[in-house]
Amino acid sequence: MGGAMYKLKTPDVYASEIAGFLNSRLEGSDFIVKNPSSSRNISDNSFFYIAEGADLPFELLRKHRNILILSNEKIDLSDNALSYIVTEVPRSAFMKVVNEFYIEFDSVTIAKSSTVHRQDLLGRSVSIGEHTVIGPEVTVGNYTKILNNVVISGRVKIGSHCLVKDNTTIGSEGFDFEYDEDGILIHGPQIGEIVIGNNVWIGANTSIEKSFVDKTIIHDNVKIDDLVQIGGSSSIHKNSMITAGVIVSRNVTVGENCLLSPNVSVRDSIQIGNDVTIGIGSVVVKDIPEGGVYVGNPARLLRKNK
Repeated sequence: MGGAMYKLKTPDVYASEIAGFLNSRLEGSDFIVKNPSSSRNISDNSFFYIAEGADLPFELLRKHRNILILSNEKIDLSDNALSYIVTEVPRSAFMKVVNEFYIEFDSVTIAKSSTVHRQDLLGRSVSIGEHTVIGPEVTVGNYTKILNNVVISGRVKIGSHCLVKDNTTIGSEGFDFEYDEDGILIHGPQIGEIVIGNNVWIGANTSIEKSFVDKTIIHDNVKIDDLVQIGGSSSIHKNSMITAGVIVSRNVTVGENCLLSPNVSVRDSIQIGNDVTIGIGSVVVKDIPEGGVYVGNPARLLRKNK
């Protein structure tokens, strides 16, 4: 396998159906919308979004017909045969529409070079890339894509509509040692469960570790970039983004709607609240209970959220 993750389809969907899906209203004429496009590559019977503050490409639009635009404000239709839908965040609305109407998934696909111990634990339309190993206690939800050279082992639950990119390890042994009375380092058996929610993105060359006994949890809609390490017993709450090169040590909690910028390091047992942004290269050594922007080594409050 290892090829395209998605197939583009051409549905018979009307502009009014798209408006209904977005809980909005269609302004202008109704017609079949055949495919998504960009503002620089418009075709007949297509739709695109216009970014806030951007100018409409009227000269290009005049060369085509039946064009649907997603915008965050009203559009003057007096001189153009256009239709539009007003939506608060056009780009995310565009993504939702493409996912809902224009993408199709194959049935379960497993590359010949991969090993899946329990195919009955895979959901609908799961895709497994080349040279990937899926252990016997791993469950994978519907429409999840696991790419190449991935190893997933131990008690792991992965939700639906997730993506796991190349060379990532989920369920590796946690770096968890304790000195005994003779000063010898003892490694505790890592038997904790890993739970990954729905719509989670896990980047390439990333490691998510098991813990001694507790769960490691990645909640719904979390996005994890490439080259990230998540220690065992940690919990990353919904809608948070962990960008490239971040190290999250053991037993860390990251709240909802947080952003950990590239190369942030978080020491073990830290609690980070909701709506926190941590600047590039910062080192978090103390709890951050309230929302705001934190930068530096050690990370300090730069400004509170408005």
